[in-house]
Amino acid sequence: MKIEGIEPLEILHKLIELKPMKHDFDLEDEPETIQNTVPTDIDATNAKLINKHIRQLIKHPLFKSYCLSQQDVMVIADLWQFHLELPGRGSSWISICASAKIRRYQVTECLKYITGLLERNIICFDEKIGGNYYLNPMILQSAEYTLSNDIILRIMGRDIREDLDLVIKESWEDDKDFINDLRLVFDLCYSSFGELGSRSPVLEHPILSACLNLLKDRILAAPDNLGIKALVRHNVLNEDQLFIILVVMYHQLCSDDRITEADLALSLAPDPRFRWLHQQLLSDDSVLISSGLISREQRYHRAQVNTLGIPYEILKSLGYSPKTYDEVTTKLSSYFQKCQPKQTINDVIIPAGDKQLISQIITKCRSDKRRDLENWGFKIESNKQGVVLLLYGPPGTGKTFTAGAIANELHRDLVSLNVPELRNKYYGETEKLIKKAFCEMREMAAKDSNAPVFLLNEADQLIHKRIASTSTCSTIENSIQSIILEELETFPGILILTTNLESNLDEAFFRRFDLKFKFKQPDLDSRMKLWRLYLKKEIPGSSDIDVEWLANRYQFTGAQIALVVRNACIEAIARNGKSKRLYLQDLLKYADLEEPWGNRVNKSIGF
Repeated sequence: MKIEGIEPLEILHKLIELKPMKHDFDLEDEPETIQNTVPTDIDATNAKLINKHIRQLIKHPLFKSYCLSQQDVMVIADLWQFHLELPGRGSSWISICASAKIRRYQVTECLKYITGLLERNIICFDEKIGGNYYLNPMILQSAEYTLSNDIILRIMGRDIREDLDLVIKESWEDDKDFINDLRLVFDLCYSSFGELGSRSPVLEHPILSACLNLLKDRILAAPDNLGIKALVRHNVLNEDQLFIILVVMYHQLCSDDRITEADLALSLAPDPRFRWLHQQLLSDDSVLISSGLISREQRYHRAQVNTLGIPYEILKSLGYSPKTYDEVTTKLSSYFQKCQPKQTINDVIIPAGDKQLISQIITKCRSDKRRDLENWGFKIESNKQGVVLLLYGPPGTGKTFTAGAIANELHRDLVSLNVPELRNKYYGETEKLIKKAFCEMREMAAKDSNAPVFLLNEADQLIHKRIASTSTCSTIENSIQSIILEELETFPGILILTTNLESNLDEAFFRRFDLKFKFKQPDLDSRMKLWRLYLKKEIPGSSDIDVEWLANRYQFTGAQIALVVRNACIEAIARNGKSKRLYLQDLLKYADLEEPWGNRVNKSIGF
């Protein structure tokens, strides 16, 4: 794409060499008119060459769609020079005014010109700006600007549309082709042009438009039985509605998290004057929402936000085939541990009244019973699709054992979250790991009708009261708490948390738990059952032990009783002959060693 043998890059470099050095704050002697943007303090020969190169860039095929003026070219040249000399830095509005030969005190005229550059995607903000700068021009004065990625690519002789066109299939034959190329196109652009380090990257509008228009053209040329094409035809969707579905679908299936409504609006409607039109497309009575093509979910992260997704049944109709749970579990991350518990609710030894409450918890977790509640008029909130339980109380009282029993009664596996694996010594890594872990759990919960029960054991290692401090460590810890609060608010599966230190939990966490169950020290009847449970009939001498006397003598938890019996048996099994059996004295020896720790429910260990 050459004109007179000169590429855009060469044209700009010649302009930079010919034009005099710009003085951002020394424009008072310049004429008020901006008709002639070529500097007046250079000789006629240089002025002629500058005008020649300006015309070359204006007429270049890569820039024709931008309808550049002489003024625009000089701004682009200065910003390109700034980009080369100070990469990663933004320019102020005053600097752009200087490039455009507009006096710095002609504020209205200057901001109007900058607005025009933004509208045409020649420049962009160097950070996310969600405010309406038409209503509040001070936003324009406080922001910094860079050349848009699309302009930079064109300067370097590249057309993003042509580049993307080369990496995807010429035509699609089936839904698999559509899903693969949707992932490929957006992966390339988000990894190449998304904001580094951002939780929710936003693509510049020209880059996003190139992706969407390329995908749209492939959809139009595809066979009529293509899932996305049938969906558009059946629901009579326009181009804007199709683009919303494509962006939402990519974020839901291929990135770490669902896209927020605010980020979607910023991507598809960067001009704040037209965002209300986008909002109408996602209003409650719009086709996308009322027909159930797009679902809205509330999340909490420092503030309440809406995230957008596509229901699973719609995704299946578009050709998405999720992996089965068995396939997923073969690739569980290191911070997960899967088990298949064998214990039932009958094996849980707690007072009868407490066991009845556990049975009610299991009923709460059954999806068919939740539907019955809806039939009784208890409408389930859309953002409360799952069940989050807290089991708390003294150590060794059966919290983890009961979590396994709940999973078994529901005929599900139990997947434990290993907290130490999530704690990372590097700044910011723990937050990323926690977010990733919850994303994986959400994926498993959403894609399998019989998804596992998730267990966050000893949750106080991870969640606690937020810290009223401005130190770096406090900021990181509070950020972790905010992420977990947000996840618990809308978790779609069954998640059980256990803790011995409920007093260390922030009050905000308790509001997120659907049910809270306190395990108490075992009563006399429970202690007798626990002694009988661990004094198995296979142990020689176990039948001669007076379990009622032991239960009265020691107010132990089940874990303590198990430990005492095990230690006593280790000593007994080391003896020979007739003495190789368990005696009451063996149990008393190790029970007395354990007794200082028995019935001490108020031990304080924490943050």
